Amino acid sequence: MKRSLIAETPASGLVLKRLQPSSEAEFSDLLSLYEEAFPSSERKPVDVLHRMLTTEQYYFLLATEGDITVGFAIARVLSGGTAALLEYMAVAPSQRRRGIGGQIVLATARAVNAPSTTLLMEVESDRIEDQDRLLRTKRKQFYRALGALELRNLNWVMPPVIATPPPAMEMMVLASGISFVRREELRQWLVSIYVDVYQRSADDPRIDVMLRELPEKVELI
Repeated sequence: MKRSLIAETPASGLVLKRLQPSSEAEFSDLLSLYEEAFPSSERKPVDVLHRMLTTEQYYFLLATEGDITVGFAIARVLSGGTAALLEYMAVAPSQRRRGIGGQIVLATARAVNAPSTTLLMEVESDRIEDQDRLLRTKRKQFYRALGALELRNLNWVMPPVIATPPPAMEMMVLASGISFVRREELRQWLVSIYVDVYQRSADDPRIDVMLRELPEKVELI
């Protein structure tokens, strides 16, 4: 039986509640924000989300203020328990620019009992020159303001979640007091993400490609 978890930030009245498989109305609220916030190439089908909701290692967290749904997060505790992946996070459009997103990210780290050095985040790359580059840079700056850093020279290859290829992505780590990650630990994280989150093989050749040119200590920048 999953335990219901409620985290509250007294200063703002923000409440983060862990959804249960029976939380149909609240799941519907989360789904509405999910479909509005993410392009189809990054969204998993609804039936897959339902299966994730019944998995103990997944945390579906709905953020509310009073009776108003203001955001959500979906996080997965990876095999081995040494890291968690913040798979999705969004704030309702009418509630943005109030600092709610940062509160959700930090509360999610506490909810999944993830050390701050091992909360991993997939973010859209801002290395591509196009009209949306500035927006993607601002998103990365949002995570950096919370203490997140990038893994130097890691070219993260996100497996497709549907037939449409995903956009170019990068991996960030919510770091606290560390300057590098050992390559073997990073390998464990990448394998766990491929297996736990994307149902790929632990021997997927893309993992070795990502790690091949990296040093023994991968710097956080």
